[in-house]
Amino acid sequence: MAQVKKGIGLLIFLMFAGAVLGAVFTVIFDAFVPSGPIARLFLSHVSIGSGAPVTLHLVLVDLSLGLNLHINLLNILGIFLGYYIYRNS
Repeated sequence: MAQVKKGIGLLIFLMFAGAVLGAVFTVIFDAFVPSGPIARLFLSHVSIGSGAPVTLHLVLVDLSLGLNLHINLLNILGIFLGYYIYRNS
């Protein structure tokens, strides 16, 4: 078999796609699974980022910047799935 050169761009893309897939599964899981300890395990998240956006008041425009990441177990599993696909492709 021919060796395919894999770059860091593909790794980042697959891990990001895995995180997005984990977010989709989080929404589906939240809609169909009743509340309980298993739901709390999969749906509890850690927020990383600023609470309020930073606002720059310029003469012509007001610019607001902010970023919050909500990481949960399904996102982490999706990231590992993306890494697994990268390593085995």
